[in-house]
Amino acid sequence: MNTTTSVLRIWIAIDALDRSADVLGAAMRLAAGRAVELAGLFVEDADLLQLAGWPGATETRLFEASLRPVGGIELAAALRAQALVLQRRLDALARDIGVPWSFRTARGRVVQQALHLAGRDDWIVLASAVTGLRLHQTASHPRPVVWLLPDSEEGLPRLLAAATRYDPQGSAERRVVLPADAVRAARLRAAQGAAGGPLRFAGQDEWMARAVCGPRAPGDLVLMTRDSGAADPQWLGRLLRRGVGPLVLV
Repeated sequence: MNTTTSVLRIWIAIDALDRSADVLGAAMRLAAGRAVELAGLFVEDADLLQLAGWPGATETRLFEASLRPVGGIELAAALRAQALVLQRRLDALARDIGVPWSFRTARGRVVQQALHLAGRDDWIVLASAVTGLRLHQTASHPRPVVWLLPDSEEGLPRLLAAATRYDPQGSAERRVVLPADAVRAARLRAAQGAAGGPLRFAGQDEWMARAVCGPRAPGDLVLMTRDSGAADPQWLGRLLRRGVGPLVLV
């Protein structure tokens, strides 16, 4: 394992619901050709382990009609196996793009653990908790969208810089999601001149209608400021549970 200090550390945070393909793909685009370190974080869900410790706890599996008993020891072993899979995938990705990497596990909730462990200038890549609902368009190839969720007009340049880093060729459309507050929304609209060109804006309803169905095109991404995510991690967790993601805090 390589733990050399890098200019930027990108955390890839995953819990027991395996969506590592989405977050690893996003991390690869952010890291490729740049001086970064990939930091993998697997979070063992403390609530899930507590439930598994109850007498009579059972689990259901896809394509199985019956319930299976599950205990804390069995679940902990399964989580360790998942963590090892993520670690191996991270190792392979880091070798492919030639960057250093590190890996650790923690117990708790994925959003809170990622915010707690990541440094102030680190970026965090989070995965959606919803895997079942996806919209696919076979007749056309929609253009990827990078959604920008600035907490203020001051945070917009930071998100635009991250969007450029993620998509330097400009193949994805940038859309700024306006807050519900009319005053803040007006300030963001007025800030587009400082952004170096016109921006496309979207309301909260438009963003959620598309985002909760998961990525429609390879390269779809949600960018949010670190301060915004840290200010209300419960809200951030709810967004991920509704299907918003991959989501990057910068």
